[in-house]
Amino acid sequence: MTTRRAGGFAYIAAIVFLVVLAGFALAVLRLSDTQQITVSQAILGSRASQAARTGLELAFYQLKTPGTECKNVPTWPDLKTATGFVVKLECAMRTYSEGVKEDGTPVSKTIFELTATACNGSTCPGTNADLANPDYVERVRTASICVASAPSECY
Repeated sequence: MTTRRAGGFAYIAAIVFLVVLAGFALAVLRLSDTQQITVSQAILGSRASQAARTGLELAFYQLKTPGTECKNVPTWPDLKTATGFVVKLECAMRTYSEGVKEDGTPVSKTIFELTATACNGSTCPGTNADLANPDYVERVRTASICVASAPSECY
């Protein structure tokens, strides 16, 4: 009678080790991919926020002149070519009379409430096709400005 030597345990251990190592490598690759997507979304969000801020500042520049109305505030489609973002501005205007000055002339203030929406889609807010894009980003900024005949009247 011949005795057979037991063997093959090392092969099973090596296969299990390779499977565990492959699973670990896959998890690391997925984590790296998720991290890159997150960084990309953060950069796009920051750029959209800055585009909305640019729209607000351009509107502020136009609204500083007394007598200006909301209808004079345009939308700037040309920001799409410069920044990759469309900016839509909405404007609401309220005029207040607050007494009189020392010389008897009335004090009138106009408060403009502006909302700038910036997105990297075709229109803001985005269409359904834009929302389906994983790289779609939209940011909204609001601000107000007081315009009066004398800058000291707005406080």
